[in-house]
Amino acid sequence: MASAIIPVSPLASAKSRLKDILTPEERKDLIKNMLLDVYTALKDACSSIYVVSRDGEVLSFSRELGAIPILEESCEDLNSALQYALGKVEDETVAIVPADVPLLRKEDMGKLIKKVEGRRRSALICPSRGGGTNLLILNPRDVIEPAYEGFSFLKHVELCRRNRVELYVYPSFYISVDINTPEDLGEIFIHGRDTYTYNYLRELGISVLPRHSSAGRFVVVRR
Repeated sequence: MASAIIPVSPLASAKSRLKDILTPEERKDLIKNMLLDVYTALKDACSSIYVVSRDGEVLSFSRELGAIPILEESCEDLNSALQYALGKVEDETVAIVPADVPLLRKEDMGKLIKKVEGRRRSALICPSRGGGTNLLILNPRDVIEPAYEGFSFLKHVELCRRNRVELYVYPSFYISVDINTPEDLGEIFIHGRDTYTYNYLRELGISVLPRHSSAGRFVVVRR
Protein backbone atom coordinates (compact mmCIF):
# COMPACT_ATOMS: atom_id res chain seq x y z
CA MET A 1 0.00 0.00 0.00
CA ALA A 2 0.88 3.65 -0.28
CA SER A 3 0.66 6.55 2.14
CA ALA A 4 -0.45 10.10 1.49
CA ILE A 5 0.69 13.44 2.86
CA ILE A 6 -1.61 16.47 2.90
CA PRO A 7 0.14 19.75 3.77
CA VAL A 8 -2.13 22.43 5.25
CA SER A 9 -1.25 26.08 5.83
CA PRO A 10 -2.21 27.85 9.08
CA LEU A 11 -5.93 28.56 8.96
CA ALA A 12 -5.68 32.18 10.05
CA SER A 13 -3.71 33.22 6.97
CA ALA A 14 -5.11 30.86 4.34
CA LYS A 15 -7.22 31.75 1.29
CA SER A 16 -7.01 35.52 1.75
CA ARG A 17 -8.14 36.07 -1.85
CA LEU A 18 -11.59 34.89 -0.78
CA LYS A 19 -11.92 37.64 1.83
CA ASP A 20 -14.46 39.62 -0.21
CA ILE A 21 -16.96 36.76 -0.08
CA LEU A 22 -16.03 34.74 3.04
CA THR A 23 -15.30 35.85 6.60
CA PRO A 24 -12.12 34.59 8.32
CA GLU A 25 -14.10 31.91 10.19
CA GLU A 26 -15.85 30.83 7.00
CA ARG A 27 -12.51 30.51 5.22
CA LYS A 28 -11.31 28.26 8.04
CA ASP A 29 -14.37 26.06 7.66
CA LEU A 30 -13.94 26.01 3.88
CA ILE A 31 -10.43 24.63 4.31
CA LYS A 32 -11.70 21.96 6.70
CA ASN A 33 -14.36 20.89 4.21
CA MET A 34 -11.84 20.75 1.36
CA LEU A 35 -9.51 18.72 3.58
CA LEU A 36 -12.39 16.35 4.28
CA ASP A 37 -12.98 15.93 0.53
CA VAL A 38 -9.30 15.21 -0.11
CA TYR A 39 -9.11 12.78 2.81
CA THR A 40 -12.22 10.96 1.57
CA ALA A 41 -10.75 10.60 -1.92
CA LEU A 42 -7.50 9.15 -0.53
CA LYS A 43 -8.59 6.88 2.30
CA ASP A 44 -9.47 3.75 0.28
CA ALA A 45 -6.24 3.88 -1.75
CA CYS A 46 -3.82 4.58 1.12
CA SER A 47 -2.81 2.63 4.20
CA SER A 48 -2.07 5.84 6.10
CA ILE A 49 -2.84 9.51 5.54
CA TYR A 50 -0.67 12.14 7.20
CA VAL A 51 -1.58 15.80 7.62
CA VAL A 52 1.38 18.10 8.16
CA SER A 53 0.78 21.59 9.53
CA ARG A 54 1.90 24.02 12.21
CA ASP A 55 -1.74 24.79 13.02
CA GLY A 56 -3.07 22.97 16.08
CA GLU A 57 -6.68 23.30 14.97
CA VAL A 58 -5.86 21.64 11.64
CA LEU A 59 -4.06 18.80 13.40
CA SER A 60 -6.92 18.22 15.84
CA PHE A 61 -9.42 18.14 12.98
CA SER A 62 -7.27 15.74 10.96
CA ARG A 63 -7.00 13.42 13.96
CA GLU A 64 -10.80 13.36 14.18
CA LEU A 65 -10.94 12.32 10.52
CA GLY A 66 -8.59 9.41 11.14
CA ALA A 67 -5.44 10.96 9.68
CA ILE A 68 -2.06 10.98 11.40
CA PRO A 69 -1.16 14.57 12.39
CA ILE A 70 2.41 15.80 12.03
CA LEU A 71 3.31 19.05 13.76
CA GLU A 72 5.96 21.04 11.92
CA GLU A 73 7.21 23.83 14.13
CA SER A 74 10.58 24.85 12.74
CA CYS A 75 10.33 24.17 9.00
CA GLU A 76 11.22 27.15 6.85
CA ASP A 77 8.82 26.49 3.97
CA LEU A 78 6.49 23.96 2.37
CA ASN A 79 9.31 21.88 0.93
CA SER A 80 11.11 21.49 4.24
CA ALA A 81 7.78 20.62 5.92
CA LEU A 82 7.19 17.91 3.32
CA GLN A 83 10.72 16.57 3.75
CA TYR A 84 10.08 16.38 7.48
CA ALA A 85 6.80 14.55 6.91
CA LEU A 86 8.35 12.13 4.42
CA GLY A 87 10.78 11.12 7.15
CA LYS A 88 7.82 9.97 9.27
CA VAL A 89 6.25 7.78 6.58
CA GLU A 90 6.92 4.04 6.43
CA ASP A 91 5.44 3.12 3.03
CA GLU A 92 7.74 3.33 0.02
CA THR A 93 5.12 4.90 -2.24
CA VAL A 94 3.80 8.29 -1.16
CA ALA A 95 1.22 10.63 -2.69
CA ILE A 96 1.45 14.33 -1.85
CA VAL A 97 -1.79 16.27 -2.29
CA PRO A 98 -2.60 19.82 -1.14
CA ALA A 99 -5.74 20.32 0.92
CA ASP A 100 -7.41 22.68 -1.57
CA VAL A 101 -8.15 20.15 -4.34
CA PRO A 102 -11.72 19.15 -3.42
CA LEU A 103 -12.56 17.67 -6.85
CA LEU A 104 -10.02 14.88 -6.30
CA ARG A 105 -11.74 11.56 -7.07
CA LYS A 106 -11.18 8.32 -5.21
CA GLU A 107 -11.52 6.25 -8.40
CA ASP A 108 -8.60 8.20 -9.88
CA MET A 109 -6.41 7.84 -6.81
CA GLY A 110 -6.55 4.05 -6.69
CA LYS A 111 -5.60 3.81 -10.35
CA LEU A 112 -2.82 6.40 -10.22
CA ILE A 113 -1.18 5.03 -7.08
CA LYS A 114 -1.14 1.51 -8.54
CA LYS A 115 0.59 2.83 -11.65
CA VAL A 116 3.50 4.14 -9.60
CA GLU A 117 3.55 1.34 -7.02
CA GLY A 118 4.32 -1.15 -9.76
CA ARG A 119 7.39 0.71 -11.05
CA ARG A 120 10.49 1.25 -8.95
CA ARG A 121 12.06 4.71 -9.33
CA SER A 122 8.97 6.28 -10.79
CA ALA A 123 6.86 9.37 -10.24
CA LEU A 124 3.52 10.72 -11.36
CA ILE A 125 2.58 14.38 -11.56
CA CYS A 126 -0.79 16.06 -12.05
CA PRO A 127 -0.22 19.75 -12.81
CA SER A 128 -2.41 22.56 -11.57
CA ARG A 129 -3.91 25.11 -13.93
CA GLY A 130 -1.26 27.65 -12.97
CA GLY A 131 1.82 25.48 -13.47
CA GLY A 132 1.97 24.10 -9.96
CA THR A 133 1.71 20.49 -8.77
CA ASN A 134 -1.60 19.27 -7.38
CA LEU A 135 -0.62 15.61 -7.11
CA LEU A 136 2.86 14.12 -6.79
CA ILE A 137 3.28 10.37 -6.32
CA LEU A 138 6.78 9.05 -5.62
CA ASN A 139 8.22 5.52 -5.51
CA PRO A 140 10.33 5.34 -3.48
CA ARG A 141 9.40 8.36 -1.40
CA ASP A 142 12.89 9.89 -1.68
CA VAL A 143 13.31 9.38 -5.43
CA ILE A 144 13.23 13.19 -5.80
CA GLU A 145 12.89 16.00 -3.29
CA PRO A 146 9.70 18.08 -3.31
CA ALA A 147 10.16 21.39 -5.11
CA TYR A 148 6.93 23.29 -4.57
CA GLU A 149 6.23 27.01 -4.99
CA GLY A 150 6.38 28.83 -8.33
CA PHE A 151 6.11 26.66 -11.44
CA SER A 152 6.65 23.49 -9.46
CA PHE A 153 5.37 21.25 -12.26
CA LEU A 154 8.38 22.21 -14.39
CA LYS A 155 10.72 21.83 -11.42
CA HIS A 156 9.47 18.31 -10.67
CA VAL A 157 9.70 17.30 -14.34
CA GLU A 158 13.30 18.51 -14.46
CA LEU A 159 14.19 16.72 -11.21
CA CYS A 160 12.82 13.47 -12.63
CA ARG A 161 14.80 13.93 -15.84
CA ARG A 162 18.00 14.73 -13.96
CA ASN A 163 17.62 11.75 -11.63
CA ARG A 164 16.52 9.33 -14.37
CA VAL A 165 13.14 8.74 -12.80
CA GLU A 166 10.41 7.18 -14.91
CA LEU A 167 7.81 9.94 -15.08
CA TYR A 168 4.11 9.84 -15.80
CA VAL A 169 2.32 13.12 -16.40
CA TYR A 170 -1.42 12.78 -15.85
CA PRO A 171 -3.38 15.85 -16.98
CA SER A 172 -6.69 15.90 -15.09
CA PHE A 173 -9.14 18.77 -15.02
CA TYR A 174 -10.53 17.66 -11.67
CA ILE A 175 -7.13 17.44 -10.00
CA SER A 176 -5.94 20.66 -11.63
CA VAL A 177 -8.58 22.75 -9.85
CA ASP A 178 -7.32 24.29 -6.62
CA ILE A 179 -9.44 26.83 -4.79
CA ASN A 180 -7.93 30.27 -4.34
CA THR A 181 -10.31 32.85 -5.82
CA PRO A 182 -14.08 33.41 -5.94
CA GLU A 183 -14.14 32.28 -9.57
CA ASP A 184 -12.54 28.98 -8.55
CA LEU A 185 -15.62 28.34 -6.42
CA GLY A 186 -17.62 28.17 -9.64
CA GLU A 187 -15.90 24.92 -10.57
CA ILE A 188 -17.25 23.36 -7.36
CA PHE A 189 -20.81 24.29 -8.33
CA ILE A 190 -20.41 22.82 -11.82
CA HIS A 191 -18.26 19.75 -11.16
CA GLY A 192 -18.35 19.07 -7.41
CA ARG A 193 -21.94 18.63 -6.36
CA ASP A 194 -21.10 15.43 -4.51
CA THR A 195 -18.49 17.13 -2.31
CA TYR A 196 -18.54 18.40 1.26
CA THR A 197 -17.18 21.68 -0.08
CA TYR A 198 -20.21 22.19 -2.32
CA ASN A 199 -22.63 21.49 0.51
CA TYR A 200 -20.81 23.92 2.79
CA LEU A 201 -20.89 26.72 0.22
CA ARG A 202 -24.59 26.11 -0.34
CA GLU A 203 -25.21 26.37 3.41
CA LEU A 204 -23.56 29.80 3.33
CA GLY A 205 -25.99 30.94 0.63
CA ILE A 206 -23.36 31.07 -2.10
CA SER A 207 -24.32 30.31 -5.69
CA VAL A 208 -22.81 30.76 -9.12
CA LEU A 209 -24.20 32.35 -12.28
CA PRO A 210 -22.70 31.87 -15.75
CA ARG A 211 -20.84 34.73 -17.39
CA HIS A 212 -19.06 34.36 -20.71
CA SER A 213 -16.79 37.36 -21.12
CA SER A 214 -13.21 38.47 -20.74
CA ALA A 215 -14.05 39.17 -17.09
CA GLY A 216 -14.40 35.45 -16.39
CA ARG A 217 -16.70 32.45 -16.69
CA PHE A 218 -18.66 32.77 -13.44
CA VAL A 219 -20.26 35.32 -11.17
CA VAL A 220 -20.20 34.16 -7.55
CA VAL A 221 -23.10 35.60 -5.56
CA ARG A 222 -24.25 35.34 -1.97
CA ARG A 223 -27.70 35.77 -0.51
